[in-house]
Amino acid sequence: MSQTAAPNVAFIFDCDGTLVNSTPVWSYAQPELLRRHGVDVKPEDFADFGPLSLEDECQAYHDLWGVKEEGPELYEELCGILLEGYSKVSPIAGLLPFLKQAQDAGVAMCVATSTTAELVQAALDGSGVAPYMDFITTTGEAGRSKHFPDVYELALRRLEERHGHAFDTAWVFEDAAFGLKSSGTTGFKRVGIYDPLGHTYRDDVRDNCEIFIDSYEELDLARVLEFEG
Repeated sequence: MSQTAAPNVAFIFDCDGTLVNSTPVWSYAQPELLRRHGVDVKPEDFADFGPLSLEDECQAYHDLWGVKEEGPELYEELCGILLEGYSKVSPIAGLLPFLKQAQDAGVAMCVATSTTAELVQAALDGSGVAPYMDFITTTGEAGRSKHFPDVYELALRRLEERHGHAFDTAWVFEDAAFGLKSSGTTGFKRVGIYDPLGHTYRDDVRDNCEIFIDSYEELDLARVLEFEG
């Protein structure tokens, strides 16, 4: 492995299903919120909301499913349910040793997510991931969903500002096909990780990344840093 390449490389990670096993939290919290408001749904009914910020998703509950309360009220209630769950999530298998490898090599790392920073920070703290990440960037800050590359580009600009230089290569780590597709349109290299509890087909993840994995246990840092193509 080159000793000079790593400091010029940036890793930008999605959170849910990519860093931590938080999908079951959503599978419980979203239906539980709506159950409290008289709406009977299944976890798979939320698939179309994946690219949305949490605030926009809560407004959609009102607009599309007729929940009486407006988005801000639902958002506050849902956050309470989620925060407890996020504080207890575990890291994806093999993640922490991989992050340690990357940190030791001098790779700059951060999070780009559709989930609110408060929830993500609770997950990072509880799972042991926090010490490896410089910061969290959200789609709410970027202004558009992950159907567009804005949040990844904003995260990269912030990494460049923090570290004082541009990066030769920037990798996006994602489990969502739409995020892999959008980040690829602006030149990011991509590691696609399949979350079997998520809403994306395995083949869709595999077809939209340079490196595909089922867990970090099968990914060595050298495979990423030495990738050519």
